[in-house]
Amino acid sequence: MSAASHPDPTAYGLRANRQPEQVPELVRRIPRCDDGALAVFDADGTLWVNDVADDFTLWMIGEKHVPGENWRTYQKIYAADHPAGCRYLLGFFTGMTIARLTELCEHYWLHHAKRKWVWEVVEALYDLDEKGYPIWVVSGTPTDFLLPLRHIIRVDEVVGMDFELDAEGRITGRHAGISCAGEGKAEKLRSLVGERKVRFCCGNGSLDGPMMLMAEIAWSVYPNPEFAEYSRQQGWPILPRPPDFVEEEKFTIKV
Repeated sequence: MSAASHPDPTAYGLRANRQPEQVPELVRRIPRCDDGALAVFDADGTLWVNDVADDFTLWMIGEKHVPGENWRTYQKIYAADHPAGCRYLLGFFTGMTIARLTELCEHYWLHHAKRKWVWEVVEALYDLDEKGYPIWVVSGTPTDFLLPLRHIIRVDEVVGMDFELDAEGRITGRHAGISCAGEGKAEKLRSLVGERKVRFCCGNGSLDGPMMLMAEIAWSVYPNPEFAEYSRQQGWPILPRPPDFVEEEKFTIKV
């Protein structure tokens, strides 16, 4: 595949060695890719438990790279309307250039971003990569926050919320193109894949449901009770939450 793992994967919280026995049976049964079909993964809550969009933004606030006075407003907006919250987060980065954001993202991933990886999902990704499937990560997180994945783990394309830029190349705080959250994830994915099939897709919540419906095989990872019930109705296999699972704060805020 086009993306290579970092020579020291443990720098990013990954394991040094594969554990293929953790590949779930539904993925083992998927044949090798012979038609260009894709394997699609959500990021936050699926590849890892913690949320890189929130974690990176809080780090940026703590380092005084961006203002933080609207953080609680963001959390309340997200709790009431997840896609609106994904769009609101872009506003924290208003006025920054993409070049500076890229520099800070790379630094953050290498030095601060150890993820709480979901190992069954990571091993599924490796298995499908080895079977020849292009690996796409599709997320409501800003695309630029996730681009370092392309040299950390075996990822071919990153599709997320894109920043709108002004005439001078600075972030306006609004999104460009399709809002990549909820129905927008499926819409944006359809706009990019053309005639290619989505052989496999996994996600963890309602923001992922529409794109999971596009897949021949869908897998529900650590869903909350509501999405677990929806997944059962769709006939999707479920990876249940472990006993020590802790819900993100923005999902528990009362509005």
